[in-house]
Amino acid sequence: MLTVVPGRMGGSESYVRALLDQYRRGKGPERVTVLANRRVLSAYERYAGGRVSLHHVRAPAATANPPLRLAGMLVAHAVPGPIARQLPPGLDVVHFAATVPMPRGWTPNVVTLHDIQHHDLPAFFSAPERALRTITYDGAARRAARVVTSSSYSARRIVEVLGIHPERVHAVPMAIDHDRFQPNGENDRELLSTLELPRPFLFYPANLWPHKNHTRLVEALGRSGERDLDLVLTGQPYGRLAALLEHVRRLGLADRVRHVGYVPAPVLPALYRAARAVVFPSLYEGFGGPPLEAMACGCPVTASMRASLAEVCGDAALPLDPESVESIADSIDRIVGDDALRSHLRRAGIERARQFSWEVSALRHTAIYERVCAASGHT
Repeated sequence: MLTVVPGRMGGSESYVRALLDQYRRGKGPERVTVLANRRVLSAYERYAGGRVSLHHVRAPAATANPPLRLAGMLVAHAVPGPIARQLPPGLDVVHFAATVPMPRGWTPNVVTLHDIQHHDLPAFFSAPERALRTITYDGAARRAARVVTSSSYSARRIVEVLGIHPERVHAVPMAIDHDRFQPNGENDRELLSTLELPRPFLFYPANLWPHKNHTRLVEALGRSGERDLDLVLTGQPYGRLAALLEHVRRLGLADRVRHVGYVPAPVLPALYRAARAVVFPSLYEGFGGPPLEAMACGCPVTASMRASLAEVCGDAALPLDPESVESIADSIDRIVGDDALRSHLRRAGIERARQFSWEVSALRHTAIYERVCAASGHT
């Protein structure tokens, strides 16, 4: 985890934290060593213990500044010795779960590649970004002993686009923390008190990436017949919040849209439970955890069915067309105004969310590690 900046990597970091939590509980390999930069070392202290230990590696890419982070990665690729000399002895397999291999050449290794959005939606990336992802993400996947991805959709696209043999690509669904995300909360009012939330409100938890489709969502809010309904947004802004809020102002919705930024982990389930519904109009997801989180909390969901979302949501969400403002607006009206539909979605969502388990995911990862070890002569 040498290029990871805790709190800034969204679903990919949630995935790593969930796996480590299961490994710490004994649902994984006999021994797990987290190769941690200084930021990870302090942020991940609670995962150390039992089978899991943290090993500090001084890494030049351990910075939140994107240009410096990229420069650090390039330096590590060009001069791998300083990092390699810091590694503990006896590593059987290295899993790059939230980063590209740094330095190259650590074998055998497993790489997690959640999606290939830079191939499927290239317009959302600059030419340098596409080139970097092609060299790092695609190259890492092609060199890996095994590739883990979080949906059958992504596995199929990785095979088709990158030309990797299907036997080397494993679709292992992510899951949710069922201890956190559940229909009933004991202190929701206290947790939400500092946010001064409007009521009633729609909720969209998503970092401000282009594929998250915030612009069409706020336009749909303006076209919806539900005039007493507000919209609450969370997530990292990544420099795009000012432009979105200016668009909201031009639409005359400034008093109906609130962005509350990154919220602490205990607050998120309370937000789901307080929301009238979650609207998830994403254009692309390698997995798509927030709809499942909402479902587990008893919150009705209307969502895009693009990419992996159809296999994640099943029939427990009201489908919408993410490229149609009219479709998003209609889904808002239906999910807010139709009580019978809301009751059906609550029941179906809770049942759907139960089908996704981090324990199962952790054990499947462990089986992949074992196959890699066996193939390389490790036992």
